[in-house]
Order: sequence, then structure tokens, then C-alpha cells
Amino acid sequence: PAGEKTHDLIGVSELIISTALQGVLFCLLGAQPLLVIGFSGPLLVFEEAFFTFCTSNGLEYLVGRVWIGFWLILIVLLMVAFEGSFLVRFVSRFTQEIFAFLISLIFIYETFSKLAKIFQEHPLHGCLKANGSDGEPAGNASAALGNGTWGRSVHKVTGQPNTALLSLVLMAGTFFLALFLRKFKNSRFFPGRIRRLIGDFGVPIAILVMVLVDYSIQDTYTQVGPGGRPRAGQEVRDGPRGSAALSPQKLSVPSGFSVTAPEKRGWVINPLGKNSDFPVWMMVASGLPAILVFILIFMETQITT
Repeated sequence: PAGEKTHDLIGVSELIISTALQGVLFCLLGAQPLLVIGFSGPLLVFEEAFFTFCTSNGLEYLVGRVWIGFWLILIVLLMVAFEGSFLVRFVSRFTQEIFAFLISLIFIYETFSKLAKIFQEHPLHGCLKANGSDGEPAGNASAALGNGTWGRSVHKVTGQPNTALLSLVLMAGTFFLALFLRKFKNSRFFPGRIRRLIGDFGVPIAILVMVLVDYSIQDTYTQVGPGGRPRAGQEVRDGPRGSAALSPQKLSVPSGFSVTAPEKRGWVINPLGKNSDFPVWMMVASGLPAILVFILIFMETQITT
């Protein structure tokens, strides 16, 4: 999701490397070892809003993010020096529940927003032709009759009739399976320790099962990229039944140790700007969004964990 919100400026590779290094330092310095330190719902919304602000004002998003990081370090040091964690005693149980509800609401909104986008780009067909396709194919398929293999042609993916239905099934299946496994903790099957283990890891188990189900279905397109196109590193090939079969890769993950979009960024970001000089006023103004990020992190670390 982070790659979609930032146009691959912060993708899977950057998130894994940064959270891995951050997690090692975070745990070694005495923090909670089970704390989630990746992109959460509120932080993802902040990243999207800040990326939109930088894009609309002609500013470099990553450079601005670096200055937010500098200000965030200063704010955290001041908070630790003056033992600001005591402020958590002013937070009521009601505030905790509201913040937890906000996180859940963000993920629910993202889920249904993604599903609505899939139904718009791949609407259901009222009537299908005899060969199982509606309209002209988006690309040309070639067949080598001598050896019985199909040629491969990359084309735009549009109007796949089974995409929306399969996406709905996967979403509903993940929810109901996770709900069932959470309630399985209170059942009478298996010893109590096994039931608690299954109940605590119900959501990851449900996600893993539905991912395997999606992976096993090779003849239905289930990844919507920008404009209905497959993502970087994905390839759509013509199948034997005239359907567009998607290669198993679902995320834009580069091969080897490299950034998600090498043509856009590198591992080291120049705080003074890459394409042009970063405005001095924005360096100072980055302190305001840094305060917002600190509030989100403080709420998550002190309240929801």
C-alpha cells in the first residue's frame, strides 16, 4: 500500500530495510519488542496526504520526508529528556478506544475503496459470448501449432469479468475466516493452548489461506495497477481460453538488493534536494508535520500497545 500511495518512492524494499534497521535499534535501546513499527493506518494516511501536498506544490516528497525525520528526532529527544511519557496519564479509556477505532476504520475504508475501484475497472458483464469473452481482446495472441505452445504478448488489462467477483470472495473469505478463528479460542476443540494460539494468529492465518487460494487460481486477473495496468515486474500473457492470466507476482518487488524505483531514487537522499534546491522555508515548516507524526507515534506506542 505504501508504494501505491507514494508512486513507488517508498516501496516494499525501502519499508523492509528501514523497519528492520529501526526495529533492531528500537529493541536494543529498551523499547517493547512486540511493538509494530511498520506503516500503520494513521501513518499511511499521513504519508498519502504529505505526498499529495508535495506533488501539488512542486516539492520533492522524499527530501521533505527527510526533514520531517530530522525534526522528529529533535522532538523525541526533547520528550525523552523531559520525561514526557507521563502525559499518558491524562489519556482516558475513551480516548484509547477512539484511537483504536480510528485505526480499524482506516483499514476498513481502504478495503472497500480498493474493492470499489476493482468493480469500476472490471465491471460485471450481463451477458457473455459463447467463447467466454465479452468484446474484442485487448491484445493479440499467437499460437505455435507445431509444438502446441502459446505465444506471449503483454497488453493492457481491461474488463476482466471474474476479477471483481474473485476479489470480493477473497475479501469476504479473509474476514469470515479470521472471525471464525478468533472465536475458535472459546470452542471445545483441541487443548486450550492450541486454541489460544490459533485465535491469536487468526488474522495472519486467514490472510495466508486466501493468498494461497488466489495464487492457485491462475486464469483470473486479481491485481489492479494504475489505470488498469499490471504493475512493474508483472506480465500479462494470453491464455489458451482467451483470458488474461497474470503471473503470480502481486507486489512490485525488485530483484536483489535495490530500491523499488531506481529511476526515481537511490538509497541515500540528499536533504538539500535532488532535482532543485529544497526551499528553506519548507525545511523549517517541516516541523509542523513532524509534530503530527510524533503525536501519532506517541498514541500508538503509549496507548494501543
